[in-house]
Amino acid sequence: VGLLGANGAGKSTLIRILLGLLAPDAGKIERPHDAVIGFLPEVQVLPMDATPWHWVVHACRLRGAPDEEAERWLDAVRLQRTAWRKRMRELSKGMRQRAAFAFALAGEPPWLVLDEPMSGLDALGRRQMLDVLRARKAAGAGLLVSSHIVPDLVRLCDRIVLLAHGRVHAEVMIREHSMQEAEALEAMLAEANQQEPPDA
Repeated sequence: VGLLGANGAGKSTLIRILLGLLAPDAGKIERPHDAVIGFLPEVQVLPMDATPWHWVVHACRLRGAPDEEAERWLDAVRLQRTAWRKRMRELSKGMRQRAAFAFALAGEPPWLVLDEPMSGLDALGRRQMLDVLRARKAAGAGLLVSSHIVPDLVRLCDRIVLLAHGRVHAEVMIREHSMQEAEALEAMLAEANQQEPPDA
């Protein structure tokens, strides 16, 4: 499932509520207490003195996977091996984003929640990460991905929820993963953003 919306539409707030990091103003969220979720936040909160290797090993241990699996995921996200043993503070934003991706993927959690996952990545990096996520989806992982990059969501998701002003504006099924669908969604997004907020 993709969450699409402009800045301030409520994507990150919804994700924080779903993960139990923020209480909803009304209603309730039901979630299994033992759910294993790989989470990639919009704002990186990486330990700057840790290395990508140790950080992803930590994720493996949290999820009951062997330490050696860290190598698999660091390779999967195409982080250069010369960067594995460097401190996070020495790496570029794109490299840190790849390390954060590997942390979310390590241990193959059945659910992945990714908030603006392509932040800091160039066009090649975005394509590589989309390939990784498509592989996890094909393996049966559930994905919830928020983004304002419409083509990325259309390539990845079967269903996209369009948020505007903190509310669901539309829900769209993606059938062909085509540029025509992306263009139609971009038009819907522009229309939603032009409407007045419900409480205005």
